[in-house]
Amino acid sequence: MFNTLAVTGNRVSYRNLHATLTTLPDSTVALTFDDEKRPTIIKSRSEIESEFGKTLHLIPKGKIAAPKALDLSITDLEKLKRRSAYIDELQRLTKKNGIGGVKIREQVIARVAREIQDANPISASTLARWAHQAQKHSHGVASTLGAKTRRRKSHFSQDIQDFALEMIDDYYLQPGNPTLQYAYDCFTEEFERRFGPKVTRPCREVFRKWAKQSHDPIEVIERREGRRAARAAGRNAKKKLQTERILERVEADAVNLAIGVTDENGRYLGPVTLFAVIDVYSRSILGLIVQVGRGESAGSVIDSYKHAICPKPLDSLPSTVQNNWPMYGAPETIVSDGGSGYTSLQTQSFLLDAGSQSQIVQTYAGWRKPFVERFFLTLRRRFAQTLKSYCGKHTDRRTLDATINEKASMTLQQFRTALYEWIIDEYHQTPHRGLNGKTPYEVWEEQAQVFPPHLPANFERVRFTMGETRTCTISGDHAHQGIQLNNLRYNDPDNKLKHIGMTLRRQGQAAQVTVEYTHNDLHSINVVDPITDEIFQAFVTDPDIKQGTTLAELKVLRASNYANKGFTGRRNAKSSQTVINANEAHDGNMRQVRSRRTQPAPTEALEAMLMSAIGEDDTLSPPAIGKNSTSTEPLEPGAEEYGTDGEYEDD
Repeated sequence: MFNTLAVTGNRVSYRNLHATLTTLPDSTVALTFDDEKRPTIIKSRSEIESEFGKTLHLIPKGKIAAPKALDLSITDLEKLKRRSAYIDELQRLTKKNGIGGVKIREQVIARVAREIQDANPISASTLARWAHQAQKHSHGVASTLGAKTRRRKSHFSQDIQDFALEMIDDYYLQPGNPTLQYAYDCFTEEFERRFGPKVTRPCREVFRKWAKQSHDPIEVIERREGRRAARAAGRNAKKKLQTERILERVEADAVNLAIGVTDENGRYLGPVTLFAVIDVYSRSILGLIVQVGRGESAGSVIDSYKHAICPKPLDSLPSTVQNNWPMYGAPETIVSDGGSGYTSLQTQSFLLDAGSQSQIVQTYAGWRKPFVERFFLTLRRRFAQTLKSYCGKHTDRRTLDATINEKASMTLQQFRTALYEWIIDEYHQTPHRGLNGKTPYEVWEEQAQVFPPHLPANFERVRFTMGETRTCTISGDHAHQGIQLNNLRYNDPDNKLKHIGMTLRRQGQAAQVTVEYTHNDLHSINVVDPITDEIFQAFVTDPDIKQGTTLAELKVLRASNYANKGFTGRRNAKSSQTVINANEAHDGNMRQVRSRRTQPAPTEALEAMLMSAIGEDDTLSPPAIGKNSTSTEPLEPGAEEYGTDGEYEDD
């Protein structure tokens, strides 16, 4: 291993610091850190070898590996070539990420159909849909493949088809393997009674197609032959799946366990869901995440992938474990089913960033990823069944005397501790029949000497990636309150959010940023700077939210006051006699104010006062009294207002 690791120029991560190795003549190795403030460290061969996999990890050279090509058939390649011709021509005539108008698309279709001699040109709407999907997906035009072929509409009415399906259920999908001819004869007799002899009856071949297409083949076998025959038919073991090294093939999946957990105060949080990542070669568990609640969110899937890729130092493990957890590294291929969390855009982008190829297999087909399915069976039998709070599978819960909520007796942290103890000290240390009697720990250690696991080239970005995204507004008149998410306030210590908010508002834009977060840890979030595209962390401002606090714990800790609020108490103020008297006095005052505002002005008193003033002063002329008293004198100034020369005195 040392000859593979200690090569001049190798990149390593030593205690979370990136460095470059240099072999010296005296058989020692120098670690030169990227941070120039850090002094160079000289270590011996034995020290390097002992710290490998614990505090020292190998980083591959160069850029991130490009994703491998898709597995396409010859027919798919022909379809891809045809669709690429249309989309390439459309992109040439339109702006970047544009799809053009209907006329432009029609011109593109006519030109390309003539060039490639396409006998069935596509429509303008189909071209727009292909172009839009190719722009959004990382696989480009290849993402448009796989669409279901439209079937020709049957000329039989929907009533006839529904009636035929009823007959198939009643006479064909029954135990004892009744023949299709028997079911069709029964259908013919019932059809004439139902619709009469004049209505055209479907022939036997149409009836056979409806019977074939109405249900899944495994379901047909189950209803006609039983569950055991259906399980046997569902398997497809053509040959044993083999790998040559660790991290060559990794399988990932999630399982719901009927185990309820509580918080530290005994309040029920919900059942748990486990997200596991297993290495096929060594049967080792690379990553394992506990989520409270059902569902496969992209955030939990990415958390499990990060747990698998990142090293697991001893201080991050429970203090009660007796062994370490040396399994980590970037997988070459990750196999998962078609669950929404595993196929989401965030998850697939994360795998591309980590340099891993994603292989999506059929949903509800456990034999496509048998190793992780077998691990879940072992988990139920050897770990879950040892807990009295485990309620078993859903088929076993009918005989239980209590619900999951009532049987919950472990806190979330206690469940995590017990699970990690079982993985590290029991599962990894137990001989495995598929490993020729060796333990997963032994096989991993042996392979790590030959094929050292490595971290992604952009490990720092991968380590902080989160799966859930949302657009949030920076609050405060001066963008000083940070952002609000899940009723929690977040801000960063370097005032980057404040600077972004004030800059966007100064430019006349909305102070909004894209936020990455996970429901499994509300302590911090990632913020994408819309100006520089830089990603930085923001932390919760509430000191009561500790690192590792989940959304389920927050909802129990701070339950909403508006859910099923109902009657909150008697309102004594409205029935108080003091309040009643004060309100009546207020109404009386308002009536007087309104009456004064509607009274006519006292003109007679004003006229009397004015006439009295005129009588005392002869220089004043009496005013014209009347409703429409308007002066008819000319507005031109009199001669007495001018000087002797006829000029205005102020001119």
